[in-house]
Amino acid sequence: MGKRYYCDYCDKSFADNPTSRKVHLTGNAHLSTRKAHYDAFRDEKEILEDDRKKKPCRAFLSTGNCKFCDRCQFSHLTNEDRFHLSEVIRQKEEAAKVRLTQSDSYGENVQDKLKDWLDQRNKKVKLEFPDGTSSPDTVRAIKVPEYKLAECLTVFANLPPSLLPPTKSAILNTCSKRYGPISFMDQ
Repeated sequence: MGKRYYCDYCDKSFADNPTSRKVHLTGNAHLSTRKAHYDAFRDEKEILEDDRKKKPCRAFLSTGNCKFCDRCQFSHLTNEDRFHLSEVIRQKEEAAKVRLTQSDSYGENVQDKLKDWLDQRNKKVKLEFPDGTSSPDTVRAIKVPEYKLAECLTVFANLPPSLLPPTKSAILNTCSKRYGPISFMDQ
């Protein structure tokens, strides 16, 4: 028996060959179950924003159903549904604001705690860098490894530059325009 392809969205398996896989992946059943899977993770704000960009579906408004279902390019939300979604969004935003101003388990205001922490951090930075010219956010100390010449090579007098360890200044002055291995074509 040959290899089988299993589709997690549709809960189906079939022979794994390019033709049958392409037919399945472009089929209506697969596309609608895949879209339904990802729509389950969308929040109300995204749904409402996408719906506002669409025009109303005439077939859905007149008959109450549309042959394209979730894959329809027009909106299937009624004004009542839109109002309900906007209310849910408003309630979530209010709850988030209340959560910020509410006291945490220790009885302190979250915003006050954040302000205190920032003040303490700024005082610490001023103590470490009194001149104000540099701070840990703007300039970070670069740690350069120290390379030593291998003991077996110390007996030779005139070593080629490729065998000599690099100096700290050579490492710091290196200007690389891209990351990764350097080929001779780049130079």
